[in-house]
Amino acid sequence: MLKISTLLIPALLATTLSGCGLFRTYEVKDANLVTVSYDAVGDMQKRLTQKLPKNSLIIVTTLLNVDNLNKTSAFGRIVSDQIASAFHQSGYQVIGMELPIDLFIMKEDGSLQLSDDTKKLLKRYHASVLVGGVYAPGKKNSYVSLRMVDTISKAIISSTDVSIPMGPDAKLLMTPKEVGSAGARGETVAEAASPEAAATDTAKPAAEKTTTDSLE
Repeated sequence: MLKISTLLIPALLATTLSGCGLFRTYEVKDANLVTVSYDAVGDMQKRLTQKLPKNSLIIVTTLLNVDNLNKTSAFGRIVSDQIASAFHQSGYQVIGMELPIDLFIMKEDGSLQLSDDTKKLLKRYHASVLVGGVYAPGKKNSYVSLRMVDTISKAIISSTDVSIPMGPDAKLLMTPKEVGSAGARGETVAEAASPEAAATDTAKPAAEKTTTDSLE
């Protein structure tokens, strides 16, 4: 009897330990957002369907929540800021803005459908390209889609998609925020397109100045 018990104990322990392994959860680790953002910009530059001369002016808009384009988050803001920095370091003039622009609604001819206010904004700044996108937070990953749009033809000239692990930092950054709410660094579409805004163009937001070469 003693021998049987002695043999059963190790077997039971092995079964218990293996069972614990089945229910063990593994914490998702954060990716380096800076690296992801810079790699995404490099990928979009490689995929350009037309030439974009250095020193061209690019407007980078804050990434929006795919389920509600009036909402963003610290995640959407910091990733768009990093994208703006990457373009700036690549030799382009950059203005960062927080605008509820949907770069995924297309007309039948394949061009982007933009609001009149957005068109006025682009005309005001004489920007060559508009860069923006959306993100969809998931349980283990956040999925980001980015697009570059020619402001003249309204055609998409480059795009890329990235998947970012939802580690503890990424989850913390995902708290929803209204577009243009406290912490926003740019103008709303209506403000930027208004005559009053044009009259006070010299008083650009501080964050806008930090990512823009001299435009005078």
